[in-house]
Amino acid sequence: MITGASSGIGAATAKVFAGHGHDLLLLGRNSDRLEQTALACRKIDANIRIKILAQDLNALDLKLVEEKLKTISPLEILVNNAGIYEQASVAKTSSEMWENLFHTNLLSTVKLTQFCWNIFVENKKGSIVNVSSTLAIKPIANTSAYSAVKAALTNWTLSLAIEGAPFNIRANCVSPGIVDTPIHPFHHYDEPEKKAVEDKINRFQLLKNMGKPEDVAESIYFLANDKSKFITGSNLNVDGGISLK
Repeated sequence: MITGASSGIGAATAKVFAGHGHDLLLLGRNSDRLEQTALACRKIDANIRIKILAQDLNALDLKLVEEKLKTISPLEILVNNAGIYEQASVAKTSSEMWENLFHTNLLSTVKLTQFCWNIFVENKKGSIVNVSSTLAIKPIANTSAYSAVKAALTNWTLSLAIEGAPFNIRANCVSPGIVDTPIHPFHHYDEPEKKAVEDKINRFQLLKNMGKPEDVAESIYFLANDKSKFITGSNLNVDGGISLK
């Protein structure tokens, strides 16, 4: 199960899993883009079973999730990728922004994970990968709410690892740096302004370029599958070294 699978890191992650023959349940808000992701995955492997569920995670119908899961392989992996990004100074961060970030980036993830937790406990196997951010560890100006919520997500992952271990449930984090996805506002700029912003971001990177969704997707897959069976409670920075600057 992959949330936020309609674009960016989520869509790239779905394709990586498809390439390894996994059945998929893809969640996101945009049904058309989810269908596009599903189509791309079917082109990679026509034999896998793929279901989509277009809903806002803040109002997710868990009964529909349960029905979708009945038609594919037993659930073994949950990738909590869905999230929003908003920024403002400390003084101008509204209560509404705090609530939006908290509900979308943390509370909805908690509720879905609790639902999947029971399945993992019953099957005595599960792997959870939460997509956090390097801003959870090293905030910058105007990201106080986003950084705080992502820090909570990162810390909560440690609790999942501790409580899940007796049931063979692993929980890990991937923390991207600046990745070229639609979550960033520069995607809505005019082309010259967009290029100027991208060039500035690239110069700021230790490796001199932004990450791609596929870079993060490969790391998510590694932590999700049995190749990392002795890893739990970790936080993997996939940031091109930006957290060192």
